[in-house]
Amino acid sequence: LGLHCWECNSAFDPRCGETHFDSATLDSVDCDQLDALKLNINNASAIYCRKIIQRIQEEVRTVRGCGWIKEVKADIGECYTRTGTKDIMVTYCHCDKDKCNGATTLFTSTTSVTLATATTTLALVLTRFMQ
Repeated sequence: LGLHCWECNSAFDPRCGETHFDSATLDSVDCDQLDALKLNINNASAIYCRKIIQRIQEEVRTVRGCGWIKEVKADIGECYTRTGTKDIMVTYCHCDKDKCNGATTLFTSTTSVTLATATTTLALVLTRFMQ
């Protein structure tokens, strides 16, 4: 048996949302049982579960699934955030325990630090702008 992760997308299933995740009615998947040919992965086992939170303008989407390629931007159990043009921000989180990509509290400490930093930066910018 391989790593079990939650596999869903809140754009298609509201039970997958960041604030309304419903582990009681969603099923997890055995990552090794997914069709590797469709994923272009040969004889590889999943090494982590992932949760991606996409914020595109006013829309927030949460995508959960298995991961096969090593993440280099953050350690297991941590998140990192990337921003783009047109008001896009994506937070990538990954962990290596069965069904670890479900709970919103799993990555709370890293997410809290990121949000606190962003809030502080915004406050400083607004303070300077208003002077």
